[in-house]
Amino acid sequence: MISHPAIVPGPTKGREDPMNDTESADVNTADPDQETPSATANANAADSVASQVDCSEEGPSRKRLHIEVSLETVAKELEKNFRQLRETVQMPGFRKGKAPLPLLKKRFGEQVQDDVREDLIGRAVEEQFESAEWKPLGAPEFEKVEFSENEKFTFEAVFDIQPTFELPDYKGIEITDESVAVEESEVEREIEMICEQSASLEPLALGEHGEGDFAVVNLSLLIEEESIFEREEILVKIGEDKIDSMEVPELGQALIKASQDEVIEKTVQVPDDFPAADHREKEATVRLVLKDAKKKITPELDEAFLNKLGVESADDLRGKVRENLENRRKAQEESRQEDWIAEQVGNSVEMELPESMVSQRMESKVQRRAMELVQDGKSEDDARSEAEKDEEIANEVRQELTRIFVLDRLADEEKVFVTEDEVVHRLQAIATTYQQPLEQVLEQYRQGGMLPELRNGMRREKVKQVLRKKAKISGS
Repeated sequence: MISHPAIVPGPTKGREDPMNDTESADVNTADPDQETPSATANANAADSVASQVDCSEEGPSRKRLHIEVSLETVAKELEKNFRQLRETVQMPGFRKGKAPLPLLKKRFGEQVQDDVREDLIGRAVEEQFESAEWKPLGAPEFEKVEFSENEKFTFEAVFDIQPTFELPDYKGIEITDESVAVEESEVEREIEMICEQSASLEPLALGEHGEGDFAVVNLSLLIEEESIFEREEILVKIGEDKIDSMEVPELGQALIKASQDEVIEKTVQVPDDFPAADHREKEATVRLVLKDAKKKITPELDEAFLNKLGVESADDLRGKVRENLENRRKAQEESRQEDWIAEQVGNSVEMELPESMVSQRMESKVQRRAMELVQDGKSEDDARSEAEKDEEIANEVRQELTRIFVLDRLADEEKVFVTEDEVVHRLQAIATTYQQPLEQVLEQYRQGGMLPELRNGMRREKVKQVLRKKAKISGS
């Protein structure tokens, strides 16, 4: 079974794959048991490539086309390709366009047959896709491809189609607004964080260091005198009895009392998130050598700092901080409402999903879950086995795919689209986040084929916003 990318030229109708969150065309709402009307009649049209087409069900949301191309059409296409080749190829002893066809067929026969076969497959399947009521997903797979210059050409195409389903009533869904007011203490905490982010570390003489300052230490973690981790000149906050997630008894006081190059050793338990799983939660010795000290200088809310922040006064800063917090909280609540409403709408729909898509998405999630279990200390075989038996993954996959198809259908129903300017604006935000030029990010998305995925994800976001606007929100 082979895939044929030639019939998937780009963003034409009904040719996207929701597994990759790419754009989807209209979802068929016809009777799923109804076959493509008069497939054979379509094939008999004067300009049709196929001479006979039979369409059958292959499984849930999956079709099989048996296609025949007449010997007359095959011969005509071969002859046309050989004549075109004669006009372009230069054969020794002959002027361009004058080489005998039998000589060309002998030398280039296999190559031309391959080209004609691929071209006929693409055109025959494409014309069926264009005329069908169902909408294909992704590239077809091909079976029983039998091509000869002396016989009719037959092959079979197997592919997924968008599931058929009835849209539920999605207007007026009731939901409660759970917005929480911004407290003054939150505003003050945010201002403290702004000051902390602008803080600097200044040199501090050893002996003058104390609680709240930072020690510069060389660190080693040892099990039975064998080092399992080493790092030089790391910062440790003085007064705290831990380093990252590792508890270190009485470390704070030991650092306060320590002098230049003094060695501090404490018995600890290796953290359960330690990179090497076989060392996790074992007893170990942490060894620190004090090398230097730093003092954190946090700016005051004076005129110079406020000017640096671009505000006129402390009250102006508080007002802007409150406004930002309120906007952030509002956006979070709207996002919660949109996700909840989309979940309710999706859960109310029943559809037969393409099993190949379910399997593909399942495999991706199983691999991800197995990797997490391996990081937690399980063997690869045990992790894989446990992940495959996780029923939550299977349920999650079916819910996600159902929601994708429903949102795409709603996008068509509500005529939701994404403009080029909106795509560029989103890419600019991504570029800013990763501190990369917009042109570089755009090229990465183009090269990786991720632009349709980005666009369709944005389209679904807009559909969720439409659902929220059409909902009945109480308590707001």
